[in-house]
Amino acid sequence: MNYLKLDSYGIALNISKLIMGTDSLTDLLNDTELFDLLDKFIGNGGNCIDTARVYCNGACEEAIGRWFEKSGNRNNIVLSTKGCHPPRDNMPQSRLSMQEMEYDLNASLKALKTDYIDIYWLHRDNVNIPVKQIIDDINTFVKAGKIRLIGCSNWKTDRIEEANKYAKQAGLQGFSASQIQWSLAYTYEEIYQDYGISIMNDIEYAWYLKNKMPVFAYGSQAQGFFSKIAKSGLNSLSEKTRMRYESPDNIVRLKNAQGLALHNGISLSAAVLSYITCNKLPASAIIGCKNEAQLLESLQAASLNIDFEAADRLYHIDR
Repeated sequence: MNYLKLDSYGIALNISKLIMGTDSLTDLLNDTELFDLLDKFIGNGGNCIDTARVYCNGACEEAIGRWFEKSGNRNNIVLSTKGCHPPRDNMPQSRLSMQEMEYDLNASLKALKTDYIDIYWLHRDNVNIPVKQIIDDINTFVKAGKIRLIGCSNWKTDRIEEANKYAKQAGLQGFSASQIQWSLAYTYEEIYQDYGISIMNDIEYAWYLKNKMPVFAYGSQAQGFFSKIAKSGLNSLSEKTRMRYESPDNIVRLKNAQGLALHNGISLSAAVLSYITCNKLPASAIIGCKNEAQLLESLQAASLNIDFEAADRLYHIDR
């Protein structure tokens, strides 16, 4: 397993280049199945689990808490969870007050059966709230020892920069990393406006690269866009997946990934993930494996080392 070095505010974390995502897993797997999947992930060198208070209405965090209790692995895991997500049926409603932060964080700690979170992410932004207020509030919980490092999820880079500039001036923690939707398959932010999702584009990418801010890429396998086409053709995709990802350029990227997979003797899934894990931008890919076969295919990317230029060539289309 290759690792991402996150060294921030006097805290150094080595984070596996593949991160186990847990969204919807408790809707699909019972405890025995989920625990077995987590054990296999850890057994292959993975050390970071990503979840959120909003996932399955808290059931994902509760299941991870039961796994910690059974396995005794809490102190060996970089635990990543998120809070302050708007209500799913009212996404424009902000939940970034001090009281809402405290409520979500305490609920997460209880569910996860732990007294600290390694990286706690603010799941959505509200541009109408000054960054000063948000940074001041979240640092209350850093000082209390409940949060080690702060991350942001689906925040624009101009707001991240403003927040971190204020934090530096105030002698407080700013954001150490960012979660953004990013994969080999390009998509358009306009498609996700109703969900408040931010996607990686050329402008955002240039900022992250310039500022060397680590990224945890979610949606890193583009809902199986590449592997499903390779196996069963475009018509096997759901209407939603086709709307989000189908384009001539992404079909070329599929061919690029197939060539890399063949050359390196790895799965197509691993080749797709290598665009993130071997990128010149410091990043780890959050994977959403639902069974052992999917996990083992993805894990082939964990120790793959290709140079930055080779990773770039997967994405960039020659015209």
